[in-house]
Amino acid sequence: MTSKSVTEEVLLEVIADDVSNAEIKTIVESQPQQNADVDLSKLAALKAKNQAKQSQEQPMSAKIVAKKERSLVLGIIGSGQAGSRLAESFYNLGYDAIAINTALQDLKHINMPDSSKLLLEGGLGGAAKTLSIGHDAAENHRGEILQLVNDKLSQTQVHVLCTSLGGGSGAGSAEVLVDLLSALEKPLVVIAALPMENEDAQTKSNALETLAKLSRLTQSKKVHNLIVVDNAKIEAIYSNVNQLDFFNVANKAIVEPLDVFNTLSAAPSPVKPLDSAEFAKLLIDGEGLTIYGSVSVPNFMEDTAIAEAIINNLDGNLLANGFDLKQCRYVGVMVVANKDTWAKIPSSSVNYGMEMIQDRCGQPRGIFKGIYSVDSEPNDSLKVYTMMSGLGLPQSRVAELKKSAQELMSNVKAKDDGRNLTLTLDVGTTDTVSATQKIKDKISGKSSAFGKLMTPVVDRRK
Repeated sequence: MTSKSVTEEVLLEVIADDVSNAEIKTIVESQPQQNADVDLSKLAALKAKNQAKQSQEQPMSAKIVAKKERSLVLGIIGSGQAGSRLAESFYNLGYDAIAINTALQDLKHINMPDSSKLLLEGGLGGAAKTLSIGHDAAENHRGEILQLVNDKLSQTQVHVLCTSLGGGSGAGSAEVLVDLLSALEKPLVVIAALPMENEDAQTKSNALETLAKLSRLTQSKKVHNLIVVDNAKIEAIYSNVNQLDFFNVANKAIVEPLDVFNTLSAAPSPVKPLDSAEFAKLLIDGEGLTIYGSVSVPNFMEDTAIAEAIINNLDGNLLANGFDLKQCRYVGVMVVANKDTWAKIPSSSVNYGMEMIQDRCGQPRGIFKGIYSVDSEPNDSLKVYTMMSGLGLPQSRVAELKKSAQELMSNVKAKDDGRNLTLTLDVGTTDTVSATQKIKDKISGKSSAFGKLMTPVVDRRK
């Protein structure tokens, strides 16, 4: 037997389990004998093996592109105690986040990796509601802050700075952080929290000063969106929450609607999505302030239920008040329920609701609507999420805050004046008599044995 025959025999044995000899013979005999350099029987055997292998494989399904989880990759920077707590809430939802503070004890309780925290060292620790301390601490640590942002947030598309308006660390550092972050050429959103109603004079005064600075930075487009939330308003909405749980509830109320918009705008809708580009316009193209919130709709089976909920509860469920909603440039609306609940809602219900929003917001440039069926939503629950961007300052809330701060500062000044008066002690002698007596006492004291002991002797002899 020739070597060629041996090779053919081996090949035939290799593929014997896949193709019958009769099939191979048919393939070999069907090939034209045109090229003497090519062993057609080998080629036929290889082709037969390849065909047999392909017939055993399952047909490849169409490639499925992984669903985009969120429209925008947000990088969160929390400054100060309140800002760090907000950053922690974002971090718990899966966002990349860092926390910055002048007080070590406040950073310790932030549930984030230590590598994502930065202590701005200097002084005793903390800022004691003094804006200049927070400002100088951030200014002195620019390099470390920038390094942390580059290390932890380099893959993000939009920076979100979270801060309170009234604290020393957060509010004081805000201007420096905006200057630093805006130089990185990514859109910058600032979430700033107004103080609670029972805050002190210094906190309210800080809030007014910091809000004025951030408003100017928004006008100059260093800040692309200023989101103002009001802890006093959130306190009124969640008045039944105890003090220990209040800030956890408040932070969730602030973070959740923004995450809903960012998440659902990347999800499909069986009817009408509010898509990623529309959400991006809402978030970074408003050229002003933004406010958002959510409202639950009872009696959703009525065709005007959504419209009535918007009329009665829209302002009440936004996270700040005092805004003129007719100023808004863009409006985003998401209506969310599960499939079973949607089956009970009249098709005209959403249309009535959208008409009311358009009327309430004074014909904005764009209204972006999203209708979503979400299995995780409870049965018989319908929620409407709203976002209005491109607003001016909340004038009535600012006026209220200014009045309160002035009254509190006036009381503080009166106390200071009264205290200074009570620190003056009348010892029953005139200033002249008292001064004369002091000189006599001093001379007498030097003449005493003790006085001579305590007075150093100076040798003036030459």
